[in-house]
Amino acid sequence: MSEQPQSIKQSEGTSFYTVSGSGKLYGLENQLVHVLAEVNQTNQLFELVLITGGKGAYFPLHCHEHLFETIFVLEGKLEVILDGKKYMVTAFDYIHIPPKTIHGYRMHSHKTRFISYTLGGQMTDVYQQIGKRLQRNEWPMTDHAFDADSFEQAEKESDLILMHGIRQLSNTTKPSVLFHSQLPQAVQPYVLEAGEGKQYIIDGQLHELIATTETTGGGFSHFVIEGAKGKYFPPHYHQVHTEALYCVEGKMNLQLNGEDICLMPGDFAYIPPDTIHSYEFVSHSNKFLLLLLPGKIEQLYEQFEESQSPSICPYFIQEGNLMIDRETSSQYDLVFIEKG
Repeated sequence: MSEQPQSIKQSEGTSFYTVSGSGKLYGLENQLVHVLAEVNQTNQLFELVLITGGKGAYFPLHCHEHLFETIFVLEGKLEVILDGKKYMVTAFDYIHIPPKTIHGYRMHSHKTRFISYTLGGQMTDVYQQIGKRLQRNEWPMTDHAFDADSFEQAEKESDLILMHGIRQLSNTTKPSVLFHSQLPQAVQPYVLEAGEGKQYIIDGQLHELIATTETTGGGFSHFVIEGAKGKYFPPHYHQVHTEALYCVEGKMNLQLNGEDICLMPGDFAYIPPDTIHSYEFVSHSNKFLLLLLPGKIEQLYEQFEESQSPSICPYFIQEGNLMIDRETSSQYDLVFIEKG
């Protein structure tokens, strides 16, 4: 394996990977925002940040005119409000936030972490306007409290609309709304508990579809992929789709355009079209979050039946499960590289 630097600089339209903890860092109201990907790195498609905070940290009720946001919880306990409904989410739960959805959050654990994808704009501009740029992790963050004037400026210059100023969310510990257990068939806000969504067992790996072209208006698809040691996906590329990988658990060897990269928890890789790549799981239990744009590749799964054993542990996935037909996969923008 090649030695990994703190972060990788790259020209627009080329692949790159970011090591956990690297990237721009902003402090705001007892929270740290690590920027893992910006729009100028992803061909204007999306941004990705990791947000870490302490108990009581919050973001006020707001909405976006154009931004589509998704949240995947990594650690702790997070109270989320979506259009007036409250949810308490924990590790590996998923929050789906289309444009114009009024939302906000409050952290209920002493350490809460989640990643947030935003598509259709630049949320990092907002963090730059309301937070303080940091050169290193500085705790506590109480010196960087929310400022009404900064938020007002952000509303003028960015896609951010506050509902009630910077007022804190009510301190509720027992939200009454249950999670969604199935994917909606339209663009709407929803929350999926860990292990929910459409599940498929392919090549000995568990593929959990948590956002579809139906729920994103054709914009993207989200998957959680889990597998045991030794499971892999062979070399392939996409002619249209852009792919993004975030390592949640375990360790995976990613081959990206001939370069061997070891992805650990918190590491991120961006894979544009026509980039040959493959991966192999190294740890006994592995999990990563996959983003595909525009997402039509999910039609590939329609040839399979959904798993009848939801939330199955990767350890118990038996050999001989469904395999992807390499001869027909190219029509779904999945092109395998044949061995010479």
